Amino acid sequence: MEKIPLTVVNIANKTNIENAYTLILAEKNGNRKLPIVIGFSEAQAIAIELDGFTPARPLVYDFIHKFSLAFDIEILEVVITNVEKGIFYAEVLCKTPNLPEDEIIRIDARTSDAVAIALKFHCPIYAYEVVMDKAGWASDDTEVFVRDSKPNLEVMTLKELNEILEKAVEKEDYEFASVVRDEIISRKK
Repeated sequence: MEKIPLTVVNIANKTNIENAYTLILAEKNGNRKLPIVIGFSEAQAIAIELDGFTPARPLVYDFIHKFSLAFDIEILEVVITNVEKGIFYAEVLCKTPNLPEDEIIRIDARTSDAVAIALKFHCPIYAYEVVMDKAGWASDDTEVFVRDSKPNLEVMTLKELNEILEKAVEKEDYEFASVVRDEIISRKK
């Protein structure tokens, strides 16, 4: 099956589902976009990786990265393999030194987790053509999809920052809460 190389271009909170975000992947050599609805914690992990933040304590993807390195597990690529009834399926392709050179381990994963892992390991993300045909759409409108290289906290009001901080603490998302807290403190100085 033909694999289409993708890149992460945005995480938007424009969904009708509470605590859900839309991950926008784009064809590297084309104009199709692939929107995937993901959860808050996965969106946060992807955003942290895209923004280059280092959380105070390791997130699960940081742990997976360190674990893999410790045991010489090489993450080769992530492939979005199918979409059925709005549910995306993905595989993380790996290899270890104790396997024959041509043998690859395929691990089933939620697409949001697979993308977060791909970003953490700096490995390519692909989708099969069938996925792009079913769920992708053609768009030349890049402005809607381009993600700022920095988090948008700087442009939020103190009231908005405090609301985000409350929600992060409620969800026990302390790493993100500390980033928001630091922004609030810096403004009060």
